[in-house]
Amino acid sequence: MSQWTDSRLPNNGPIDGQTANTFKLRPGSLATLKQMPSHRFDNNNKPGKPGRRLPMQQSPLSTAIRASILLSAALGLSACIGGDSSNDTPPAVTQGCGGSDNAVTVNEMCVERFVLPSEAKAANTPGTAGVAVSDPKLLTHLGADADLNKALYVRYALAGQMDRQPDAILVVVPGTLGGSHNYLRLAENLMARAAEQDLVVEIWGFERRSTLLEDTDGLDIAEREGSPELAVNFLYGDELGLELPPELDRRAVFYDQADAPFMASWSPQVHSFDIDAVVERARETARNGNVFLGGHSAGAGFVTRYAATDFNLSYEGAEEPGYAKLRGMILFEGTGSSVASTPPDEADLDAVIAAADGGLYAASVAGAPAYINAPGLGPRQVASTEVSGLQMAVEETINGSQSLLQRAFGADLNGRTNNVYQQVANFSDRPVPVTAGSSVGTFQDDDNSDSPVFYAISIGAPGSLNAEGLLEWLDNDQPLPPAALNDNGPALTSMLTTPRFWGQEVEPTNLGRLTPAFYAGQSNFSDWYYPSTGLLLGNSDNGGANLGLDTSALSLPVELGGRGRADIVNQTQARSIDVPVIAFGGSNGLAPLPGSWRGIANSIAPCAAQSCRVGTPRMLSGATDFSAFPQFGGVEGGFEVYISEGYSHNDVLTADDDATNNVIGPLLSFIERNAE
Repeated sequence: MSQWTDSRLPNNGPIDGQTANTFKLRPGSLATLKQMPSHRFDNNNKPGKPGRRLPMQQSPLSTAIRASILLSAALGLSACIGGDSSNDTPPAVTQGCGGSDNAVTVNEMCVERFVLPSEAKAANTPGTAGVAVSDPKLLTHLGADADLNKALYVRYALAGQMDRQPDAILVVVPGTLGGSHNYLRLAENLMARAAEQDLVVEIWGFERRSTLLEDTDGLDIAEREGSPELAVNFLYGDELGLELPPELDRRAVFYDQADAPFMASWSPQVHSFDIDAVVERARETARNGNVFLGGHSAGAGFVTRYAATDFNLSYEGAEEPGYAKLRGMILFEGTGSSVASTPPDEADLDAVIAAADGGLYAASVAGAPAYINAPGLGPRQVASTEVSGLQMAVEETINGSQSLLQRAFGADLNGRTNNVYQQVANFSDRPVPVTAGSSVGTFQDDDNSDSPVFYAISIGAPGSLNAEGLLEWLDNDQPLPPAALNDNGPALTSMLTTPRFWGQEVEPTNLGRLTPAFYAGQSNFSDWYYPSTGLLLGNSDNGGANLGLDTSALSLPVELGGRGRADIVNQTQARSIDVPVIAFGGSNGLAPLPGSWRGIANSIAPCAAQSCRVGTPRMLSGATDFSAFPQFGGVEGGFEVYISEGYSHNDVLTADDDATNNVIGPLLSFIERNAE
């Protein structure tokens, strides 16, 4: 019988979101990827600082203010910090592997992207019968025969195990604005641990169909040439007034909202069918069909919706529930969906039907957004980490020359420095010259925000100005200032108290080791065009209604008490989900308390797996109160929750496998225990 555990306990203790493709680099790349050292630290000698939070990009004013504060602290500490800012060299641009032009080697991994047909033929979408491609940007980028009804995944496998059948495959779904490479470091750490036990585990990173809209053609060329300057030219050459170099035949296509109203038709069920295509391929590949499905942040919602979906929309013959195709579900810093406390009324159902039958699409055609494009988080901005990542790889350090996003390309233009930060809309310049590592750190480190945010990673701290006047970035293997290791106090006892983050922060993510996730191959760290509108079909503030995880009132045939609209959503299996569940949170993240998972634990059936004990409930105590630390059923009840103290929202995926990491060990044990 298990309860919750935190990172101070042994790793086997229980408890309670840019371009699309893979980590691929092609033969002929600049250099062979270097093997990165694996560091382990004990809790008495943490290499990193506790917590940090910074929006991937804030408004220009707020970013400048925060950066100035951090800079002042860094300069004051420069005398005592000193030294080189990182002991770890970022992996260089990589070579191919596995006999495929679409695969690359990253340390010990071979990484490749695959595209599959999807049964979901979304309305108004290129590739659906009767839909003609006429948008000039789509024609330039994807051609007249563009087909976006595809399912995509990135395969992460150890190069030395490529010829062996996987004992298990973990399919993972990224969260808001996240790409498959969010999972690159987790894949590397988990597979290395499994190999120590002679187990073959693969991670397949699901990519939403929206990643097909990411134009990375010129970025692939830049990687092949080992030239981050080419990447700048491809992405931003028009704004910078640069000549098109002979290596490129055009510049990047960036889609405006008006170019992609069809994305409003990409409902939760469309994505569930896309995930199903990948799950079915994984079941064909893994020994005994041992497939697990995990999701980070909003990706946890994709996972629970998939598990609750009956893929037999006809209601003729046997049910085809998603959960029955899985050995277990993994929820990373995301609570997933839960069954609504009250059933929808007729007006709610009418609203969802109207939204699905053209309402959301019509709104997008009329000017409503089809994808997320918040200030500083638009496609042009999130694509920029490709440049920084490639620059760090080519320079083989996170602190080389001035960031190419800040470097001037010729004389001033329009009265401003002719660089990306000054010339491209919605970027935020830094108040001092920065290295590529500092351009990322001052953009994404968790300490850039006073409270947890969804893009936060704990990746070190600002360093000092070097001889060239550039602000360097301190990686997590360097001495860090005390201000970077905040103590957020003891954990709360009630879910009703805010803020909920707590604990001694750590800096578990190494920027040098994370570097390939930003740029390598046709995949990267972000989903440039996160398809938000279609996902809001069930949100009452956006034309639909809040139906929760059980949509039977809408989905079931009329004779069974529903509206007969399984074509919209068919989540009728929530109360039957009987597979084991494991959840991971960070005390400095968005799911910092075990009580965060009370909703999903109360929504599903008792665990029926062989690893569970008959009669043990998902929750042993605290199921109906607001306690922050309820007692879950643990291994025997098929519901475990683990909290890593000091981790921010993305650290549960990106952290080193050290003594602070309360993810890798429990996750591997969960897979071993539930594989057949």
